[in-house]
Amino acid sequence: MKYNTIKARLALKTTEFGLLFFLISLGIHQLMLPLGRIASIMISTVFFGGGILASAYIAAAQELWVFKRLADSRDQGDAWQDLSEENLPEEVTEVRGVLNSLKTGMEEAILSQRRFLADASHEMRSPITIMKGNIEIALRRERDVGEYKGVLTSNLEEIDRLEYLLKDLMFLARTDANELLMNMAPMNLEDVLQTVFEGLSPLAGRKGIELNIDLKCPQGCRMEGDADRLRQLFINLVENAIRYTPSGGKVNIELTKVTGINKVVIADTGIGIPEAELPKIFDRFYRVEKARSREMGGTGLGLCICKWIVDAHKGDIYIESEEGVGTRVTVMLL
Repeated sequence: MKYNTIKARLALKTTEFGLLFFLISLGIHQLMLPLGRIASIMISTVFFGGGILASAYIAAAQELWVFKRLADSRDQGDAWQDLSEENLPEEVTEVRGVLNSLKTGMEEAILSQRRFLADASHEMRSPITIMKGNIEIALRRERDVGEYKGVLTSNLEEIDRLEYLLKDLMFLARTDANELLMNMAPMNLEDVLQTVFEGLSPLAGRKGIELNIDLKCPQGCRMEGDADRLRQLFINLVENAIRYTPSGGKVNIELTKVTGINKVVIADTGIGIPEAELPKIFDRFYRVEKARSREMGGTGLGLCICKWIVDAHKGDIYIESEEGVGTRVTVMLL
């Protein structure tokens, strides 16, 4: 029988020491008989009990020294990983595995947080640098009202971009802290999409883009969801489609119900996304072409927020795209 747990090892050692001290106690009892039977029994019993307690303490200390080594070496990187596997209790192996996983997860979280802060700082620095440059140039000499108005207009655009960025950053910060509550309630997805269509039709019209909607739910597309967050989701997706579709193009919104699942497809005839970039597009601050995205008003956080909203509704989102042909976004919601 292999005793590979602390409990089994302690039981074995306690049994062995118990037999040893029992035999010694019998000998002490015989030696102490001249002092009287009661005294002899008391002395041998005290010796037996004390010996068992002392041996149990020593045995436990021997078995648990590995845990103390783990605690003492917590600041020494991976030093504790060098512990030999030979005769290592299962509990220690399990703890080491848990600590390894926890350490790896913490390192990844810290690295992600640092990257997020670096990207956020860079994105916030860009509009501030532009505004500062505009003001410095404007102050170098006297200018007419039109030139000052141009500077103010440019700075207002940068302030709007900064405002959108801060709003998205606050949203993601709240999701990371689990402070963003979802107001789930019965709702009709058709109403949400119709509202999105009506709200963004003027934007599409100004860009010369044909925006269409096709709701194919004869029985209604009802679901349990947060109407405000879903509206935010589809506004982001349709705005993206409009932003990256040139004048004369089309953006179509289609809603169907397939085997009890609400399927929303947003397809455009825009510039498309390179296939190699598709796996990264849900990453924070990731943009296929940063300069082009900045000119078009993107923050690089929209699709990340969309993914969070879909995941919060236990749904799926897929993006298919071909450069120069267009992009097709599919959202599946229960």
